[in-house]
Amino acid sequence: MNAGIVSLEDGTPCIVYDEKLPHSVSHVSFNEDGYQITLVYSDSGAAEAKGYTFEFPLDPPFAEVLRARGDVALAFMKDRQLVDINIYPVVFPAS
Repeated sequence: MNAGIVSLEDGTPCIVYDEKLPHSVSHVSFNEDGYQITLVYSDSGAAEAKGYTFEFPLDPPFAEVLRARGDVALAFMKDRQLVDINIYPVVFPAS
């Protein structure tokens, strides 16, 4: 899956991806150790949270934007248009 980060017109940070997700997302989880994020699926039948972890780490300034806002938009790119734009909470590990 290819992904990028953009800002929506209202300034909301948005992660844009190019493949349809297999399940709906409940939230975004941030891993402090690798600066990676995971789209956690809301599949209630799973014993443990499953999701999609992006391979590449976030830039520290973007991670700080997410920490300050507490949420991020996700959008699917189809035919060069952003569709299925939704905002999700970002969960950071307890400090």
